[in-house]
Amino acid sequence: MVPTIAACQKSSLYLNEHVTRLHGPPASFFIHYWGGKPRHRGNTPHAHSFFEICYVADGAGTYIHNGITYPLRQGTLYCSKPNSSHHIESETGMLLLFVAFDVIQEASDPEVVQTFERLNRFHHLFIADAEQSAAVLTWKALIAYCSEETVDYPLAAEKLAHSLLLTCISTFARHGGSVTAEHASEPVYSEALKDAKDYIMNNLSHKLTLKELAQAIHLSERQLSRLLSEHLGLTFPSWVRNERIKRAAYLLAYTDINIEEISAEVGFETVHYFSKVFSDLMNITPAKFRRAVRGSELDFSLLHRYLQAAVNRSLP
Repeated sequence: MVPTIAACQKSSLYLNEHVTRLHGPPASFFIHYWGGKPRHRGNTPHAHSFFEICYVADGAGTYIHNGITYPLRQGTLYCSKPNSSHHIESETGMLLLFVAFDVIQEASDPEVVQTFERLNRFHHLFIADAEQSAAVLTWKALIAYCSEETVDYPLAAEKLAHSLLLTCISTFARHGGSVTAEHASEPVYSEALKDAKDYIMNNLSHKLTLKELAQAIHLSERQLSRLLSEHLGLTFPSWVRNERIKRAAYLLAYTDINIEEISAEVGFETVHYFSKVFSDLMNITPAKFRRAVRGSELDFSLLHRYLQAAVNRSLP
């Protein structure tokens, strides 16, 4: 049964407001965003630093990943890997569900972390027909529950969401056995940089210092500064600022949380200062950004264009 557009949108609003961190065992996750986009006709090529699992609930199209084209149809389940170039195209539009996340390594079993590292070396994570899989059935149950007029038991929604990610991981891992892994020397984030990102994402609402982060991941301040410069081309303040603004952009686009609350959620002391930093980096005020994205029916490609432009402006 295809979820209704209303159920997808209502559940996305609930999940983005209330289900942003999932705790194990055997794994804990930081959720960047949930989405349910109707009539999705495509987006521009982009990449991000996290995993994004997508399910085609209705319609058809194509998924282009690192130059390879895969057909999309109802029931297709796929995952975009960190730092991989990808986009989708559809002439008629698709009902697309998606969730983007990082595994919180220090709060997850080593076996799960190793599974993610192994998945990241597969050429693709793509299952043409997963309609009757545990992952898709769990996703549909999650949408149905979170689109109710009242979610009576928030913990039940969290458990369903946690089960969804775990079943997706195991489903991709099983199907990946027949896929040739990419060469082990493919560029990936170092473990130290992954630890640093996890720490920042878990503490965005707090004041962050280079000294505090360096101590948390057992590096000297000098080592951490060099790591950021060599791998990201950024200073510590620039990196933290970018992560705060990216998180704010997703909250503006995919939730109804007011701007003052978003400002506090991403670590700004005043909404005035948040608006100034957001405007300087994104070339648009938070309120206008929200209206622009909502006016394009939550156009995911528009959101990525804003973020990519912001990142480009922050680089030396």
